[in-house]
Amino acid sequence: MKTFTDCKEEIHSCSKCGLCQSVCPVYKVTGNDCTVSRGHFIMLRGLLNGELKMSKIINRYLDLCLKCSACTKFCPSGIDVVDIVALAKSEYFKLHKIEKIKSFFLRKFVFDFGVRFCGLIHKNVKSKAFDKKVVYFGGCSGRMQGNSHIVKLLNSCGIEVVSPDFECCGIPFFVRGDMKSFQQYMESFFAKLKETGVTDVVTSCASCEKALKSYSEKWGKDIKPFDYTVKNIYEYMRENGLKPRLNRKLKVTYHKPCNLNNYDDIKWLLNNTYNLEYTEMQNYDSCCGFNGISKIKEYKINSKIFTLKRENIIATGAKYVLTSCLGCESALNIFSLGKYKVEDLAKFIAVHQDK
Repeated sequence: MKTFTDCKEEIHSCSKCGLCQSVCPVYKVTGNDCTVSRGHFIMLRGLLNGELKMSKIINRYLDLCLKCSACTKFCPSGIDVVDIVALAKSEYFKLHKIEKIKSFFLRKFVFDFGVRFCGLIHKNVKSKAFDKKVVYFGGCSGRMQGNSHIVKLLNSCGIEVVSPDFECCGIPFFVRGDMKSFQQYMESFFAKLKETGVTDVVTSCASCEKALKSYSEKWGKDIKPFDYTVKNIYEYMRENGLKPRLNRKLKVTYHKPCNLNNYDDIKWLLNNTYNLEYTEMQNYDSCCGFNGISKIKEYKINSKIFTLKRENIIATGAKYVLTSCLGCESALNIFSLGKYKVEDLAKFIAVHQDK
């Protein structure tokens, strides 16, 4: 797997132009150059040259990165900031036992016991049989909510859904710099996917989709057992021309997760679902401010970002804000102040679909 020192050329290619300041959500509310990519790369260059040592302060500034990729999309050099920051954080992770203890707690009590316990209420349902088969990767959200909404929508498209007991995609550990846990989750995915004999994977979570694609494209190229494809459920729905009909008229808006790359498919669905009135909010694609659970301690910074997002949602007059990421869903709920309801888009369509 790639290491921090492998990023030397990319780090030195940063021209320090400062264009990232105009799009970084954290910089906009802090004004601190250490919280933006340019500042990160100045520190990381110091680490590579031996002028600085990885410290708690540097790790904190790296941790403030929301991994939203806004700077990468705006960067003239096209530097993949998210990967570099995560690999830099892995250097801090290796040196501090407390970080390893935190990861152990997260794995065992949050993403294993906690998620499984929450999922006791919603059991997986059996899919109807069709010639076309896909494997459903629900991630943590799917393990808690079951697969019923995914099965309902894909069965409507004539697609059979196979639902193995997958674990987390590992992205919460990747952004913490815990590359060992990330690789373990990746290898678990490969093993369970191989058992199904199906190579088409579907998910409804933007973060899971990004993680699964990165397995094949970047991190697991040398260990993956076979080629596979990953699609968001909305791609299948659009390909099959599925235009759901809701049982009553509902007004909604949509928050686009940072990791989502197929917004066109989602917008098509929102505009082609009967009885669904969709109003696009201002800055619908701006980061919600929540990046895994590592940002809870940065409440003051987060709350300013959340507040801006909440104001944009309220301005639409919509009673529901829909999204496609468990982290975004959690953040939007926490700061809703009861002004709107937050739902996963696929689940919302399935629950309110006219029978």
